[in-house]
Amino acid sequence: LKKINEGYDTSIITNIIEMKLLSNLGIKPNLDCCVCCGNKTNIITISSYRGGYLCSNCCGEEFKYNLKTIKLLKMFCLVDLNNISKIDVSEEVKNELNLFIDDYYDRYSGLYLKSKKVIDSLSKI
Repeated sequence: LKKINEGYDTSIITNIIEMKLLSNLGIKPNLDCCVCCGNKTNIITISSYRGGYLCSNCCGEEFKYNLKTIKLLKMFCLVDLNNISKIDVSEEVKNELNLFIDDYYDRYSGLYLKSKKVIDSLSKI
């Protein structure tokens, strides 16, 4: 809440917290290597259905997320909120981050928060 009060992007701070909570819930996506073959190179997208990164060899008809989105998801799990000094993320990447995180929560957590729907609807106004 301090970071939001300091003027940092609310949606990005929320995304960081959501990604950190996935680890606490024991359902963090695999962000170290391809979930299918274990390849650590040529990661081209992330799949909520498959549970993590996909390399160019294993990615079929999956949605291709922006590479910045893919990198930010991993960074969000690792970053200390107290060390953040600047946040600059395009609207396209913000939308992709929300798309992935929302889909992942829906698929694996069983949490369907009414407050999240209210916040999402307010951000569209």
